[in-house]
Amino acid sequence: MAIVEQPVDNWVTGSDSYQTTLVTILLGQNLLEKTPLGVVEASGKVVAWDSAASDGREKAVYITAYAVDATAADQQAQVIKSGTFNPEQVVWPAGTTDAQKRAAFVGSPISLQLPV
Repeated sequence: MAIVEQPVDNWVTGSDSYQTTLVTILLGQNLLEKTPLGVVEASGKVVAWDSAASDGREKAVYITAYAVDATAADQQAQVIKSGTFNPEQVVWPAGTTDAQKRAAFVGSPISLQLPV
């Protein structure tokens, strides 16, 4: 009988508790699992993080816990609100610099660190 090794999941990289919360994802988005998220200040709805925005979404405060299809309508979804995670597994927008990645979650209860 052959032993089959399971892939190592290096998503959670710290000892902080991993917590989720229910939010409303703004319509018009199809988000992959592990996408960084911000909150549009005017509506309180959650959208993909955008470091160049100036409406609240430039502050990353959540991460999608699973893929969310909100292309046709707002969707309720559980998102990650705290914990320590592998930055190499976050689904960053194309063109995100290393400096932007390091600063993305500053001030939130989400931390990023490589696995040790």
